Amino acid sequence: MPPAASTCSNPKPLHARLLRSGALFAARSAAAPLAAAASLASLPYALSLLRAHPSTFSYNSAIRAISRGPRPHLAISLYRSMLSHNNYNYPPLLAACARIAASSSSAAGAAVHASLFRRGLESPERFIRASLLSFYAAAGDLPAARQVFDLSPAKHRDLPLWNSLLHAYLSNGLYVQVLRLFRRMLDADEVTLLALLSACAHLGALHTGRWLHAYLARTCCIPITKYLGTALLNMYMRCGDVQSAWSVFHATRHKDVRTWTVMIAGLAVNGFSTDALTLFREMKDRGIHLDSITLTAVLSACAHAGMVDEGRRILHRMSVDHHLQPTIEHYGCAVHLLGRAGRLEEALALIRAVPLKADVALWGALLVACRCHKNVEMGQMVAMEILRLDPQHAGAWVFLSNVYAAAGKWDLVQEVRSSMKEHGIHKPPGSSVVELDGVVYEFFSGDHSHPQSDQIYAMLDEIGKTLSLKGHKPATKGVTFDIDEEDKEVCISEHSEKLAVAFGLLNTRRGDVIRIVKNLRICEDCHYVMKVISEVYDRVIVVRDRNRFHHFKNGSCSCLDYW
Repeated sequence: MPPAASTCSNPKPLHARLLRSGALFAARSAAAPLAAAASLASLPYALSLLRAHPSTFSYNSAIRAISRGPRPHLAISLYRSMLSHNNYNYPPLLAACARIAASSSSAAGAAVHASLFRRGLESPERFIRASLLSFYAAAGDLPAARQVFDLSPAKHRDLPLWNSLLHAYLSNGLYVQVLRLFRRMLDADEVTLLALLSACAHLGALHTGRWLHAYLARTCCIPITKYLGTALLNMYMRCGDVQSAWSVFHATRHKDVRTWTVMIAGLAVNGFSTDALTLFREMKDRGIHLDSITLTAVLSACAHAGMVDEGRRILHRMSVDHHLQPTIEHYGCAVHLLGRAGRLEEALALIRAVPLKADVALWGALLVACRCHKNVEMGQMVAMEILRLDPQHAGAWVFLSNVYAAAGKWDLVQEVRSSMKEHGIHKPPGSSVVELDGVVYEFFSGDHSHPQSDQIYAMLDEIGKTLSLKGHKPATKGVTFDIDEEDKEVCISEHSEKLAVAFGLLNTRRGDVIRIVKNLRICEDCHYVMKVISEVYDRVIVVRDRNRFHHFKNGSCSCLDYW
């Protein structure tokens, strides 16, 4: 048997050995691994081999290799050069089209789908349907992906096809639909569970995540692999259940670098930066090879806790201690570290000294710091720099609008908003998700659509009276509309996280935990209100905003008001 070509970077010596041994002529299938290796090194060389020893199997092997390589569009060219086709052409070809669609155009995949119809395959075999569905998901065309699924005969909707649909929703951010779809499934495997745990992690759906963990524990059909173990760990951390995450971590026998990294990153965003650094040191003491992502998590831990000196030391010694050169992500963490500590000039100097080209993310970290520390002058400069790099950056436009609004320059606010409209830029509406008894509820600012809406707003009024007795005055400076003070107070009282917590108070008892996931950074007023509610109503409130977790208990927050 000829040696495998999958690891062959230069296929010509292998070709020569096959020719000398006669294996190439004894079995044409021997040309397949050779063609696969050649396709990665040189398409013309691969084509010359395939023309000399043509077989559909060889072509399919080459197409599969190209679809996984750096130039997937070449798979289309190779397919077009084939004299005959079969059904096994399509999965690797559609995989190549999916990669192309994710970065540019879906035209190639649509053409492949059309060719199926021309060949009379209006209802293709199962493995082709799954590939088609995955292609449309990568292209962001969920209606087409769903149509592929719905047009499949019920008896042909096997587990791979269901999993493809799950991942279609998952990859397009439709996490609630992922969980709803699972309720219709009759079977599950590791791929299913990985998708579901990821959806739970994004939604903060702890109740459902715990059910999945229990399902895994009681079934013997799906072993908890290191991938599932890490997914469970990630789910618990992103739901703010640090204790359960620790249990999973300690129970995981074979921890790889990703397991340790997820734990460190989770501890950091949940406000346990000291524990994160302790785990990092333990990781080093055990001789576990860490990677660039691990160090990003460690630097993030330093930033969340304001450990400026420690973060700087780790960054400066990366190449010495870990043989890794800092990437733009590491410098971004360092900018966040300095900026959050109020050292804005140092953060700006670091950006200008970075040996890599500063990108939007790097400037964005400084913009966040400027907003936190109300440095309007530097913030305007940073926002303009971001817009120079990315005119579609919503955050920079919103910052400028907010700065002008705070200064009462409503004509400039209107000018910025008009520019945003012209560029098709929209600020995402504030939304908060809360899970109750396995059901996920989403609230938007000023939302009146929930069946319990009357009770929710009555609860908000009650909370408002409680706050007034404590002398709280709403922080209306965050409202960027040209309205009177009373209307501003109403506006800020109806933020999505306040609606979510009011709903939670109505449906939980004293001592319970209310978990909220918010898509934006929690504002100062909501942060203060959550602290008061946790004390007055005796609830633990866990809020995950776009940057970190806030664990509110007995009138205080785990972030120690450093966020």
